Amino acid sequence: MDQIDEALSIEPLNVKALILKGDILFCTDMDQEALEYFDAAIKADPYSAEAYGSKAGTLDVLGHYDEALKFCDRAFELVSIKDKFLLPSLFDQKIALLIRMRKFEEAKKTLNRSVRMLPDDESSYLCSCYQGMIESSCRLRRKKLAQAEKLSLKVI
Repeated sequence: MDQIDEALSIEPLNVKALILKGDILFCTDMDQEALEYFDAAIKADPYSAEAYGSKAGTLDVLGHYDEALKFCDRAFELVSIKDKFLLPSLFDQKIALLIRMRKFEEAKKTLNRSVRMLPDDESSYLCSCYQGMIESSCRLRRKKLAQAEKLSLKVI
């Protein structure tokens, strides 16, 4: 951490150093402080997909799912060729967020998008983590909707 602080004392708007410090603070459960560094990184470089992704992860852990999803989506919008390494973790983050938010159909679409955009080994990993859960949740939701529809028809 001392080296990062030294780098930031020399170059306070060093986006990589700001993100790294935020990531370290996040890993040590100093989430609010981490957000301050991610905000500083975003202010210094509003096109930093990595800063938006890191902020999304912190907001997710804090339970601010709607805001986390907004920052995750912004990170996706900003990913460039040099940032492609971020895609697997962004897909993982977004799918997990959507599941927590009980947006299973959207999670399924995002998983399918990851299959189209990621190399096979990375998309296969995501599928192994989420596909069964998403499919069973979608089936259960459809079943509950069908039961509710039957009940409402009986009332009429």
